[in-house]
Amino acid sequence: MKLDGVYTFHAPRQLVWETVLDPEALRRCIPGLETFEPAGQDEYAATMKIGVGSIKGSYSAKIRIFDLREPEHYKLSVEAKGTPGFVRGEGSFNLRADDAETTTLRWEADAQIGGAVAAVGQRMLGGVAKMTIGQLWVALDAQVKARQAGG
Repeated sequence: MKLDGVYTFHAPRQLVWETVLDPEALRRCIPGLETFEPAGQDEYAATMKIGVGSIKGSYSAKIRIFDLREPEHYKLSVEAKGTPGFVRGEGSFNLRADDAETTTLRWEADAQIGGAVAAVGQRMLGGVAKMTIGQLWVALDAQVKARQAGG
């Protein structure tokens, strides 16, 4: 399954970069996240509860951040397993400074999904994934704004 999107932050690129890669900000923002612990350099172990249609479950995930080119590019890989199935994927994230106070984040991802969760179909999975990622960007945007305000 291939996904992509764009999100605009009304903040300087460096601040957006620091926020989207901050483990504490991610811990507060990832939908369904229960635990998020360091597991090495730029690696994390996580547990999440996610539901797609009537198929809901808990997943254990390994997340790795790599190919960092501050403040403009990074990649992320995810391997998640749970009773409803598995997800393996990789995403690429590019931050462009539109001006001193506006940053556009363009992302694209490719994921393989298996098990019972794959039975709901690509169309539904794609919609749920895009909605969940959209929630992540909105929550991270709130973190960026809080940092701008000195909070």
